[in-house]
Amino acid sequence: MKNMLIAVSATALLSVSSVSFANNANVGCGLGSMIIKDQSSTAMQVLAVTTNGTSSNQTLGITSGTLGCAAPARLVMNDQAQKFVAENMDGIAVDLAAGKGENLDTLLSLIEVEDKAAASAVLKSNFASIYTSSDVTSAQVVDNIIAVL
Repeated sequence: MKNMLIAVSATALLSVSSVSFANNANVGCGLGSMIIKDQSSTAMQVLAVTTNGTSSNQTLGITSGTLGCAAPARLVMNDQAQKFVAENMDGIAVDLAAGKGENLDTLLSLIEVEDKAAASAVLKSNFASIYTSSDVTSAQVVDNIIAVL
């Protein structure tokens, strides 16, 4: 039984590794994908993905559009801003409706908005597009703010 399991595993590994994986989506982007060009075998894919993971550079590649990564099309807010929105949903809603307030000022600072007065006015006039229902989540609010700005 053990020999049969080994034979089946070896056959599966050989059949998978013989398939061509040009620009392999299994590995993702990063340093490993850039330096290990031949990813036609499972072993090379594992080496590339391990290099990507241990070098911790995919975040840099994604945000900057380098290392074979595509930069995001939309603005990505930082973790601090997302956490702030999650913890202050009611206060932000009140400030957005008024077009001013401490919560709104803090949020605009966290997302590095230069013209706070103009942004506040735009967000106030689009309040219904940001807080779309009483059940709206903080993630939806963040996405809606990005879309409006």
